[in-house]
Amino acid sequence: ENSWQGEIFNRRKDGEIFPELLTVSAVRDEQGELRHYTSIFSDISTFKTQQERLERMAHFDPLTGLPNRALLGDRLDMALAQARRANRRVGVALLDLDGFKPINDHYGHAAGDSILEEVGRRLLSAVRETDTVARLGGDEFVIVLCNIDDAPQARVTLERVLATLGRPYAIDGEVATMSASIGLAMYPDDDADADTLLRHADQAMYSAKQSGR
Repeated sequence: ENSWQGEIFNRRKDGEIFPELLTVSAVRDEQGELRHYTSIFSDISTFKTQQERLERMAHFDPLTGLPNRALLGDRLDMALAQARRANRRVGVALLDLDGFKPINDHYGHAAGDSILEEVGRRLLSAVRETDTVARLGGDEFVIVLCNIDDAPQARVTLERVLATLGRPYAIDGEVATMSASIGLAMYPDDDADADTLLRHADQAMYSAKQSGR
């Protein structure tokens, strides 16, 4: 072939590593004999940074940094596939904060956003690294509990989640408290696809709110 093009990493004079697009072309004489090669490169670090930013916007919630609905679907499909192969269970918990709207209205949206960020951090601290915490939007979150043995194991985790969310939140020198309502669907006890599991977890969460949060 007469040319090759690909992405490589290079090093600047200051030692910084950066990506570049490199094109190498063969130069031949009139008889077709190879004489030498020429190369052209362009710094694509800005393009790569923008590409990564767009990919992050497509898959992660901009406020909390948690996976969004799109990435949640991929993570849940993967968890279900692994559970089928290993004959394990997956818990899908949908969580809605109780009392968030009055706090948001009273203290303002900036304080509300700060609380949602804190909720995201607390949720991550209450589950395993192999589990997924995602934000659907507003004050709704989803927890995917991977490779669990049974519903009691899921319940222990969700009780830990409720306990950590129930701790006070500091807002502008004041203290606010909230609770949460959680609905749980279990695969394969609830033998359904990802969307149906989420819908069933949502129905269970609504029942939890109706029965006193």
